[in-house]
Amino acid sequence: MRAEHKLKRQQRLVRKGIGFKTEVLEVKEESHPLKDYVQLCIVTRLRINGKIVYRKVRTLIQDGSILHSGDKVHIRYNPYHLNIVLLSGLSRN
Repeated sequence: MRAEHKLKRQQRLVRKGIGFKTEVLEVKEESHPLKDYVQLCIVTRLRINGKIVYRKVRTLIQDGSILHSGDKVHIRYNPYHLNIVLLSGLSRN
């Protein structure tokens, strides 16, 4: 039940989340009960109200996707709930 709720929250971010390009500073894989998904804890740099802050955020990605420290990624997030983000893709720059 909890895993499906997290997926629904991420789907809402597609419609209402704020888009942002950031660099992944650290990646830690956490266990997750869904068969095709892995939960990652990512330390990243965000700009909130004009200030740069470092936050640990969590996201679900499909198993087999590779993410490393130093990767530049596009994320979508809700500024009121920073602990869950949607990884919307890797940046080429």
